Amino acid sequence: MYEIFKRLSVVEIFAILHICVLKGTPMANIVDNAVLDRELNPEQAAAAKKIDGPMLILAGAGSGKTRCITYKIAHLVSQYNVEPDRILAVTFTNKAAREMKSRIQKLLATNMNFAWMGTFHSVCLRLLKLCLSKQSVLDALGGKWYDGNFSIYDDDDQKRLLKEIMKEQVGDNFEPSEVKKMHGAISKYKNTILYRGKAAQLQTPDVAQDLANFPDEVLRAKIYAEYQKRLKESNAMDFDDLLFNTVYMLQKIPNLASQLAQRFRYVVVDEYQDTNDVQYELLKLLINENKNVTVVGDDDQSIYGWRGANIKIIRNFHRDFAPVTIVKLERNYRSTANIVKGAGSVIAHNIRPQEMQKNVFSKEDAGELIHVRHFMDDRSEASTIADTIAKAGEDFYAKTAVFYRTNAQSRALEKALNDRRIPSVIFGGMRFWDRKEIKDVLAYLRLLANEKDDAAYLRVINTPPRAIGKTTVENILERERNGEGSFWDNLLAEVNSGSRSAIKLKGFTDLVQSWKALLAAGETPLPILAEKIITDVGYKEFLRKEDELTADERIGNLDEMVNAIREFDEEHPGATLDAFLQDISLLTDADKKVDNSKGQVTLMTIHMAKGLEFNTVHIAGCDEEIFPLIRASSTMSGAEMNEQMEEERRLFYVGCTRAEKKLYLYHAERRFFQGNIRPFAPSRFLKELDPSVVDFTPCTDFGFGGNDFNQDFGGSSGFSRPPRPNIPSYPRRPSGSFGGSSSRPNNFGSHGFSRPSIPNSVKKNDKHIVYRNPVKVAAPVKPAEPSGPRVVYDEFSENPYHPGVRVRHMKYGVGTIVKCYGTGDNARVDVRFGNDPTIRTIILKYAALQIVG
Repeated sequence: MYEIFKRLSVVEIFAILHICVLKGTPMANIVDNAVLDRELNPEQAAAAKKIDGPMLILAGAGSGKTRCITYKIAHLVSQYNVEPDRILAVTFTNKAAREMKSRIQKLLATNMNFAWMGTFHSVCLRLLKLCLSKQSVLDALGGKWYDGNFSIYDDDDQKRLLKEIMKEQVGDNFEPSEVKKMHGAISKYKNTILYRGKAAQLQTPDVAQDLANFPDEVLRAKIYAEYQKRLKESNAMDFDDLLFNTVYMLQKIPNLASQLAQRFRYVVVDEYQDTNDVQYELLKLLINENKNVTVVGDDDQSIYGWRGANIKIIRNFHRDFAPVTIVKLERNYRSTANIVKGAGSVIAHNIRPQEMQKNVFSKEDAGELIHVRHFMDDRSEASTIADTIAKAGEDFYAKTAVFYRTNAQSRALEKALNDRRIPSVIFGGMRFWDRKEIKDVLAYLRLLANEKDDAAYLRVINTPPRAIGKTTVENILERERNGEGSFWDNLLAEVNSGSRSAIKLKGFTDLVQSWKALLAAGETPLPILAEKIITDVGYKEFLRKEDELTADERIGNLDEMVNAIREFDEEHPGATLDAFLQDISLLTDADKKVDNSKGQVTLMTIHMAKGLEFNTVHIAGCDEEIFPLIRASSTMSGAEMNEQMEEERRLFYVGCTRAEKKLYLYHAERRFFQGNIRPFAPSRFLKELDPSVVDFTPCTDFGFGGNDFNQDFGGSSGFSRPPRPNIPSYPRRPSGSFGGSSSRPNNFGSHGFSRPSIPNSVKKNDKHIVYRNPVKVAAPVKPAEPSGPRVVYDEFSENPYHPGVRVRHMKYGVGTIVKCYGTGDNARVDVRFGNDPTIRTIILKYAALQIVG
């Protein structure tokens, strides 16, 4: 198939994909003007009806922007017969793209596929894979660039490579933080455009080296150049390269950019306020002369300037694409009127262009006032937050979030919740796919997909340990650096050399070659291949030897990974290993889900809260120097300081507008911060709140800053000052007992000491406590293994699954088997479920299919 695609033009490949998209996708529903008028408010309907020309939808918080653009795309497809693969729709997260596809399919009662709906990174990945399969594209790029099987390096891979390069350039005399800084500097190179007149220039390594004037800039540019060289040698890109290299390719081949722009009749971009310079240049390359582009966003919610987002892009859209239709969605459907009014009074202090002015309002009930509470210190703050949550009751745990500006604030809050036995989860912790055991197995899979992936080889060549020496690996790397072939080529050469290390290396290369053979044969499903790799390398045994206490949990993670591969295999019939690895590599923190089913309070930074909503929101640390948090430097201008302050105010606005019914804002007059306990003044954002929507509880203890705030917002200003609420009391154990009603005397109490508390680490892991005189207990008797042969179904046995049999699947419902093949663990069936024309391959080992007739 790959060779066939290489002989086709990009336009011909698009035509084939177009046929695949349209096949078997009749629409049962039409979204016409009458439907738009019935389902949307007047402003939303107006935005959805206008399909031609550039449009800016300024969408305030909670104004139903996703609903609006979902109906607009459904309107284009059903009313105007626009082919779905000729609509480029860019979303901020993969999750948002999936939800939008699902909504449109439900609206139209069709399973039509929107192939070009996704994040900037997923769209660029698809474009690169498509274009790099063409020899003509590679020739136009100089003949030696990347090929279509490139790997995508994650954060760890990138930093490991940078550390290696920095060690070569400056020796061992650098701190780990320097690697992080260099990583950030390279990312900035790739996400910043230089403008020479109207021409946009990417900061390639050559450009960076030409512009470097000072020694530190020269070194940085040199490391950047070597980093890109090593990536190319490994046929690997980092996350930023997906956008950077796509723009580079389209700038180098204008004819290709023109072909793509003509393919996309309509372009829709969500969260446009978070667009960076490179993304903006990409859009300009993919928008044709008709300028049928709709962008949706809110400059008041632009909060990612620190990672390259440029608020000027949304604010200049009406100039860049003039004449532009601007539609403002100003009704907030999420929050109470008091919350909307209070948040609006704060954001009004930012200076905004006239075209961007909005009057966001709510027709919901006024609701409770915004609760502003002052405390003596951060412990009192955390304690009261926990008490307030406890008082609301368990039914509200999953509907409650606690936000903070910096991660360091989470410890005191988590402790206060733990002390009251309130279950909580820190949103933004380690992702499932970032766990070491998962990344190790993924590395084995990566080297099967791309044999030039050095980072994958280096990660697993000695994991689990194979006694392969560091010197052996460095010698192989050195030969690769000298142009003597890839890491894999030199690995095989070392095996054939008969050296002392050859036997150890041969064990590794034999395994890799056996897996490659299975993959090439095409008879082994991906989840079975993953299981085989785990078994062949003895990874579960390795985990038990490494740490017996955590082994079961980590082995459970491996099992869940195999299950995830199985689900991917079922949801994407015919998908390759490369497709699975791409899908995983595109996941970001923004794609994490808040699991409301477990009844846990959610703790997170406000940046992580974007796009979420909760019944009740608590924002801790509303103190000057913490929120707003200004990272000033001696070289920063007044204008730059003001830009930072305005972004902090937008972040506060985003945090407040996540709340549906109740909003609590907290200030502590003293706080442990950066190693010291020190005083803080109340955040200026608290003073900017409209007093008519605030319920203010002052700090009753004498402390710093309280009087100043009280004078600014005295009783005449509209703040009410109810007495401090009684903190609910919790039952305590009798002073003379430990965990029960024992009458044993309390030796601590008689001397004025309190009994020491049990550390949380022990409470959490009490099942692992080892007593001084352990009692030996016989191991449980395992059930006897059946003595007879294991029964497996194949084409010669009485397999109950055969073509024509109707089966029920837990996820896909009732379907009909159309084909059976494979034996043992590889036994699988192809099933067509319901009216879905897609034929899904189900592995019998995993799927509990129920025969229904």
